[in-house]
Amino acid sequence: MNKPESADQNEIPITFKGFGKVYEYPTLGALRKMAFESDTNGLKIAFLKVGRRRLVLPETLFRLLKEKGSK
Repeated sequence: MNKPESADQNEIPITFKGFGKVYEYPTLGALRKMAFESDTNGLKIAFLKVGRRRLVLPETLFRLLKEKGSK
């Protein structure tokens, strides 16, 4: 599994359902939309695809959302 350069090396990717169990925001639907539009919204490095499974790097996602919100 190739990780992006800017992702934390110790960060553990989790599934979308697992993300929903741990975090209240974003909702599962919003998370899927973010992943679907990740090429255009700048969140591409927060999502991984391993086979048919989609994974989220939660720390990276929240860091990117915070950076985008502060601009």
